[in-house]
Order: sequence, then C-alpha cells, then structure tokens
Amino acid sequence: MQREQQAVEGNRISNWMMFLLAAACGLIVANLYYAQTLVGPIHVAMGLSSTTAGFIVTLTQIGYVVGLLFIVPISDIIENRRLMVVSLIITVCALLVAAFAPNATSFLTASLFIGVGSVVAQILVPYATYLASEEQRGRVVGNVMSGLLLGIMFARP
Repeated sequence: MQREQQAVEGNRISNWMMFLLAAACGLIVANLYYAQTLVGPIHVAMGLSSTTAGFIVTLTQIGYVVGLLFIVPISDIIENRRLMVVSLIITVCALLVAAFAPNATSFLTASLFIGVGSVVAQILVPYATYLASEEQRGRVVGNVMSGLLLGIMFARP
C-alpha cells in the first residue's frame, strides 16, 4: 500500500536504478542466446551428436515460451519482486547445473530451465514502469528495453 501511494504521488526512479534494470534485462535475456555461438564446443565437451546439440538452443527457447505462457501472467497476481527473485533463483541454479553438468541429460534439462527463468526480463520492464513517475515512464521503458535488446545483440557475437 505504501508503494502504491508513492507511485501515485509521483515517485521518481533514479538514473542509477534505471541503468541497473536495463543492465539486468540485458544480462538475463542474453542467457537465451549464449549457447547459439557455443553449440560446437558444447557438443564436443558433452559428447552429444550433432543432431542432439541442435536441441540445446531449442530447449532454451521452449523453456522461454513456457515461462512466457505460465510465469509472466502470474506477475498480475503475485508481487513482482517475489516472482523476479524466484525466477532469478531458477536461472542461477540452472546456469550452475549447466556449468557443472556431468552428462548431456542434465545439461539439456538445465538449458530448458535457463529459458524458463529468463522470463524475468519480461517482468522487469513493467516493474520499471511501476517504479517510475508518470512523466518518466516513456524514457524508463525505452532505456530498459534498450538494455534488453543490447543483451540479445551482444550475446550472439
């Protein structure tokens, strides 16, 4: 309730917080694309066939779609900060499992959950608008979305 009053009273988001949210969006969404350029080394390290290696990126994208369908809509019901923390925990755990995966099955499963947890970037954008005053919202959304798109672009090379 206190936050709602602050938002109504014209709460302003600091430039530092806007930069932090933009950077977070970029880093989180980049997890979806890191494996695309590393499929070759990953398939050698995991002992995957070329066909199975193609599923690494596919499973991450499927996880992302599952998250978009089932996790993002929950942000209307559950407090965004809690949902973001849970999604980030899922992502961090999945990234750790992927980094230390003893076999291909655990790596592919981790890839799926990396996608599921990475939907937190789609929750950060509306959360940023919630933190911003009405006159800041356009600039905040533009900056946070720029961070998201830069994350996508910088993850590929």
